[in-house]
Amino acid sequence: MALRIHSIRKLIAVFCIFLTALSPLASVAAWACQENAMLVFDASGSMGSIKNGLPKIDAAREAATDILPDVTRFRATGLITYGGEFGTVCNNVNLKLPPMRHSGELILAELGLMRPNGQTPLSDAVMLAAQSLKSLQHPGIIVLVTDGLENCGYNACAVGRKLRAQNPNIRVHVIGFHMHSSSENQIDCLSQQTGGTYTSTNSLESLRDALRTTLSCPRISSLKTLHPLKPVAAQG
Repeated sequence: MALRIHSIRKLIAVFCIFLTALSPLASVAAWACQENAMLVFDASGSMGSIKNGLPKIDAAREAATDILPDVTRFRATGLITYGGEFGTVCNNVNLKLPPMRHSGELILAELGLMRPNGQTPLSDAVMLAAQSLKSLQHPGIIVLVTDGLENCGYNACAVGRKLRAQNPNIRVHVIGFHMHSSSENQIDCLSQQTGGTYTSTNSLESLRDALRTTLSCPRISSLKTLHPLKPVAAQG
């Protein structure tokens, strides 16, 4: 009997140690799920080109349709688009929806209205997303889906440094969709500067996986190439 009691106590002690070890991971995952998100979606003219037998924008819509209704049940998510409407070529950036839960169908409805057109003012779009998140006074993430580089006079690295200095609680995850390899290092700089991730995708399936990874909760264990933030150098 004494041996049995000792064994039971030992099992209880081991179980308590196991729970203690899991506690920090659970806390981190819970914190991550509290981050608001802004999806920044590229609807510039190049998104109308055909890849794998399908316009890129249609593939992106399909990937979003598969992912957003589920992930937005748990994470407040908003939408900013650039391109996709007639107007000033480099000033066509629009806040479609602020972050909210259960926004998946609303986001999909907005994406369904987009028609590829115009340039790629992604820097203005990312800055607008950061301002929208900052106004909520809560940590947040920006998920940028783009098939090309900024071509409206800005530099992705400079934008990343500015975001890092002004909004240290906001990270940018970049999903490159059918991007040229020569462009990937330049756009990756935006994610590096903000402590986010860069994922290269070349199919509907890989884009779907990237959206799930960056927007789902918890996502700490599955993020690719997470860039740790380093102290910002003092400006002289």
